[in-house]
Amino acid sequence: MSQDTIPDLLTTIPQAAEAIRQARTMVFACHVNPDGDALGSMIGLALALAPLNKEITLLSADGVPEMYKFLPGSELVRQGSETSEFDLAIVLDSGDLSRVGDSVLPIVQRAAKTIDVDHHVTANSFGDIRVLNSKAASTSEIVYALVQYMDLPIDKAIATCLFTGVITDTGSFRFQNVTPNTFHVAAALLEHGAPPAYISENVFENRSFAATKMLGATLSTLTSTPDGRVIWAHAALEDFIALGATDEDTEGIVNYVRGVRNAEVGVFFREMPGGSVRISLRSRDTVNVAEIAQQFGGGGHKMAAGCSVAHPLAKAESLVIGAVIAALPAVS
Repeated sequence: MSQDTIPDLLTTIPQAAEAIRQARTMVFACHVNPDGDALGSMIGLALALAPLNKEITLLSADGVPEMYKFLPGSELVRQGSETSEFDLAIVLDSGDLSRVGDSVLPIVQRAAKTIDVDHHVTANSFGDIRVLNSKAASTSEIVYALVQYMDLPIDKAIATCLFTGVITDTGSFRFQNVTPNTFHVAAALLEHGAPPAYISENVFENRSFAATKMLGATLSTLTSTPDGRVIWAHAALEDFIALGATDEDTEGIVNYVRGVRNAEVGVFFREMPGGSVRISLRSRDTVNVAEIAQQFGGGGHKMAAGCSVAHPLAKAESLVIGAVIAALPAVS
């Protein structure tokens, strides 16, 4: 989807608000391997809608990683639902409907109406109502605008969830997606009680022993193209088993990979039980990694994206790194 065809939020936010008010039962979903913005925007919106007395089911195919269980309302998130029919589905931060995962997808598809709320704007955007804004640094910024439009109160719990989404998707305001509005939203959330030090400690300074060991094991596999423009690393299934680690223990490792000096793209591969490999891609702005992820059925945005492939680890590395190298711009 081109920038010219992005629906105007001045039109789509009122449409979304009306659909929410009309619905009695709703299901919210976010992408697999959820991060702080996916969970923060989803839970934050659900908590904000509490005064409307709706029946809301929150779904995450991979549940809630340990590092995000500090979020108020995280205990409400389920991995599946016995209810099969909903008036409204709201999918947050997913880029592509398939990114909600195979177990959640049929539940969302059966809803009478679907709303796509996202700052990832791709050719695979979906939904009867598309509340999209590629200029937003996080989906939580868009949810804040929706909550403001609906004139719903924001308490400390809601502010905590949304602020978590803002700081995780901006790397604590270090990434190029930060805009003046990002700081306006962050300031407003602080005024509503969001505790930045508490959130930052939980998100960035609270690694488990297994996660810290996994970081070391992964960085020992660090590999580079001869020119140093692409850096990658992997976590093999045997590493997970030996360290007693889970996929959530790899959260944030890709940023260490991308952080190597002069690297334009960092890629992190995780071998999963069942034969699939999960891949995280990060860019310094010279390469659109969302386009690379889309080649393999994934999604994301220009500087941060992800996908999964059903190949052995070595084959997955060969295919994806080949695609990254092909996407590198010529050196001037």
